[in-house]
Amino acid sequence: MPDPTYRLLAVDVDGTLVTGEGPPRRDVAALHRAVRAGVVVCLCTGRTWPEVRPVWAQLRLPAPAAPVICVGGALVAEPHTGRTLYARGFDRPAATDLAGALAAMGYPVMALVDGWREDFDYYLLGDWRGNERYRRFFARRPSRCREVDRLDDPTGPRALRISVLDGGEGAAAAVAELRRRFAGRIETQAIHLRQTRVHIVEAFAAGTHKLSAMVYVGQGYRISPRAMAAIGDDDNDRVMLEGAGLSAAPADADEELRAAADVIVAPRGQSPVAEFVEHMLEKKVRGERLEVRETERPRGPSPPPPHL
Repeated sequence: MPDPTYRLLAVDVDGTLVTGEGPPRRDVAALHRAVRAGVVVCLCTGRTWPEVRPVWAQLRLPAPAAPVICVGGALVAEPHTGRTLYARGFDRPAATDLAGALAAMGYPVMALVDGWREDFDYYLLGDWRGNERYRRFFARRPSRCREVDRLDDPTGPRALRISVLDGGEGAAAAVAELRRRFAGRIETQAIHLRQTRVHIVEAFAAGTHKLSAMVYVGQGYRISPRAMAAIGDDDNDRVMLEGAGLSAAPADADEELRAAADVIVAPRGQSPVAEFVEHMLEKKVRGERLEVRETERPRGPSPPPPHL
């Protein structure tokens, strides 16, 4: 098979590759086919590395394994060892101000750090023990936590992601308020954790998203964003889909996300990843659900390489 036009494929995990206990066999087979065709397959997720490791293990992709993009692009891990290759955190003033603003909204605050480098995973601010959503969250994700009053300790690690949990009714308003108050200082979005029916409002340092981490990974392979393909289904995938050379979204993703993609593939749970891989490798439409835009959407310049 000739070398593919797109040399790196970034695959979102939750909702895109995994909707149940693990990745479907058809999707796993398609990703193996992509690797055999010379494509670098890179998982690209909002999960932490310990949370995504079981999915990566189930794929059993041929060596050498590509780095895994975690925490929405704030961290890149080496999969065989879990070693952090790249991390991008908040400056302390922004983290302190942001955590204070979220606490003033009435939320307990979770600040994720690089657990590979530290002896804990989260700073926790506020009465999270008295909130059932937070108790369920940590029951599903056993984590090492450190309770603090502020995030301005000059000797402590920087926060990679600052987030709060909401039942859904206040998530959009919280995001809007954060974007108004911290314009240019942070990236923020609300993600629906469908399995637990909880919305997580999460924020990152300015310029931190899955695309910036893709650029970092691509540098090691001498692959530019225009030679990358990406597939995702939620708001934290939008920048990645807009910046990749070829992108796809499931047919049941939100309208705004579908508008950011070049290709519309099968709905969640019906192997959208496999359908996109087939299209990407064959360079033709396969399946009635696949819709390719007739005109290329305008693209901005490629983002600058991220800083360590």
